[in-house]
Amino acid sequence: MKLAIQTSRLPGATLDEKFANARAFGFSAVEVTIGPAFDLRERFEDVRHASERSGLAVCAICTHSIHDPLHPDPAERERRLNGLRDLLQMADDLGAAGIISVPIRRGVAFPDLESDSPEMMGFATAVFRDWAATLPEGKSAVFLEPLNRYEATFLRRVEQAVELARSIDHPRVLALADLFHMNIEESSLSAPILAAGGSLGHVHIADNNRLQPGAGCLDFRPAFAALRQITYAGYVSIECSALGGPLAGQGPEAMLRETVRFLREQWG
Repeated sequence: MKLAIQTSRLPGATLDEKFANARAFGFSAVEVTIGPAFDLRERFEDVRHASERSGLAVCAICTHSIHDPLHPDPAERERRLNGLRDLLQMADDLGAAGIISVPIRRGVAFPDLESDSPEMMGFATAVFRDWAATLPEGKSAVFLEPLNRYEATFLRRVEQAVELARSIDHPRVLALADLFHMNIEESSLSAPILAAGGSLGHVHIADNNRLQPGAGCLDFRPAFAALRQITYAGYVSIECSALGGPLAGQGPEAMLRETVRFLREQWG
């Protein structure tokens, strides 16, 4: 199991400390979260050095809503797509598997397109297909992330992300499965993963309460069994909103060490 965690959930005042802590806690890689307060272009060398010094890979770059590419304004959409291309190149340069991208979130709407409609899927396919055709060769991919109904009006289930990725039909565009969002939107934690097969490029994980795995009541074993059945070789990366649960009083080190132990036990 290639287990990773986002920088936003790691203790440490610097990237060096965060990466070193991730290694000490038993993680295999780190997922770097970017946004208004963390510009990857400005911090690229810091990320690269922290990865090299710790010996831990950067598994992926997780984008912010400011990067979501499906924007109704054509000029803004083009700017964001160009930015996504630049991020993909930086991911390649870091040796990361890819860039996590939410196409569009709740609050952004296209006046002439219903959010969850075949027409919207067709529009998204055309935009991403034209964009993907401009990409150079590279190993990193864009991972299309579905969100739950409270956060997104388009792309809410894994099957939809897989449909979009397969329609785009480019090796550098894959689907993502997030077990927290799946727990809200899906009727099974295993069936969508089995159906995705080789179109699945990345996995996010959090417990039902969006704390770190093991701090809630979600049973991850069906999803893990499905990942093993499709011989999934990508990362399982912790993306939770906070650390908490029974060990909260013992601090982040105790909580994250227990999370690693818990997940590896569930995987086995």
